[in-house]
Amino acid sequence: MNPIAQAALDRAHRPTPAPAPAAAYSTETAIRPKPIPVLVVHGPINEYMRQQARKEATDTVLAMHRTLAATNGVALVVEHLKRTAADKPGSHIAGYLDVIQLLEQGQ
Repeated sequence: MNPIAQAALDRAHRPTPAPAPAAAYSTETAIRPKPIPVLVVHGPINEYMRQQARKEATDTVLAMHRTLAATNGVALVVEHLKRTAADKPGSHIAGYLDVIQLLEQGQ
């Protein structure tokens, strides 16, 4: 038998090593969600940008209509809107806050 075939046959007859134990789950390594930002409007408000942001936030709410149907859906959508508006200019934040206020009032 040629040496390559013999080596393959020897390797096939060897017992397989035991698998390494799985790493234990630790709560310290779990991903923690970022805190929900507090939205504060700074600077002058550009009304056009505010209207655009209001339209954008409304489109987001309409796209998340299935989430709204859940038991805590309004809270999830409001959280999503707050995270989206966090790093935007003051005019955009004002538009998002308008939609968030309407959602929290139940309209």
